[in-house]
Amino acid sequence: MSNESVVLVTGGAGYIGSRLVPKLLAAGYQVRVLDALFFSNGLELLMSHPGLEFIKGDIRDKLIVEKALQNARTVVHLAAVANDPSFNSAPELGQSINIDCLPHLMGSARRLGCQRFIYASSASVYGISAKPFVDENQACVPITDYNRFKAQGEKILFDLTDSTFQTVAVRAATVCGWSPRQRLDLTVNILTASALARGEITVFGGSQYRPNVHIGDLTRLYMMLVQRESLSSVCGMAINVGYENHTVTDIANRVKDIVDKYFSTNVPITTTASNDVRSYRLDSRRVQQQLGFEFIYSIRDAVLEICEQWQSGRFTDSVDVLSDTRYHNVRNMQHNDWSFPPCGDTSSC
Repeated sequence: MSNESVVLVTGGAGYIGSRLVPKLLAAGYQVRVLDALFFSNGLELLMSHPGLEFIKGDIRDKLIVEKALQNARTVVHLAAVANDPSFNSAPELGQSINIDCLPHLMGSARRLGCQRFIYASSASVYGISAKPFVDENQACVPITDYNRFKAQGEKILFDLTDSTFQTVAVRAATVCGWSPRQRLDLTVNILTASALARGEITVFGGSQYRPNVHIGDLTRLYMMLVQRESLSSVCGMAINVGYENHTVTDIANRVKDIVDKYFSTNVPITTTASNDVRSYRLDSRRVQQQLGFEFIYSIRDAVLEICEQWQSGRFTDSVDVLSDTRYHNVRNMQHNDWSFPPCGDTSSC
């Protein structure tokens, strides 16, 4: 696709977006970001970039959405109330953002001439699976509303697919690694932060399998989906994006080994009971075979990134990174007003 095309990234100032947008800009794309900035702005250092247009707005605002879609040839839809704990802390809010506004967003994109829509779904749509590995042919058996709405979003999008509107849903595993809008409420990241901040790791359950993907690989894949001339091999499909499948206990042990060596310490691991039954191992051969994508980053890389940021003093302005609302979606939602419209009156927004 032409680098002169406008790429709209919803939620582009967030955890994934703030690693993706710099790559798009470096590749020469004109990037438009639509973000309500409910969280900290991961694009602060790029706001004056000539290739970036930033619109502060809510994807539930139909007028702002249609403004953001003008002349956009590609949409990367990242904006969402991400993961089960965040969604469960405010279910009505989660529903309004994760599903209720999607028919308008996706339908308007096609109507206004967008040629490609890339939707951030989730591998959690599979729910619980005892199969050795779960590929895209596995039926979605969502066990939470967050999972269910992600799956429903895929259907809404795929029903719009035609020869002029290419679509793909990215079912990403649990993401890990460093970002300018850092999250520490994801499995690898929180275990690492706990080891660094508390000098100990607590594992809840431990036998659950978690597929993981490094944020560097995930954003590389999004770049590939934006840049390819055609998505015919995966158009109208979901694609799994996960590299390493490990139990939470195994991940904790890996984190411990890396932190112990990096800081010459001995971090203890404590295991406690958990009612979290989500467990599955992801098969990502479709993205490798159909798109020729190769994973290059590991859990080790993610842990090392966070250790390096910790050692450089990145978190010194935080009294406690494990409770700081900047790094934890649920805590942010509990302390800030996510109501819509943000100004309280759509006529004056």
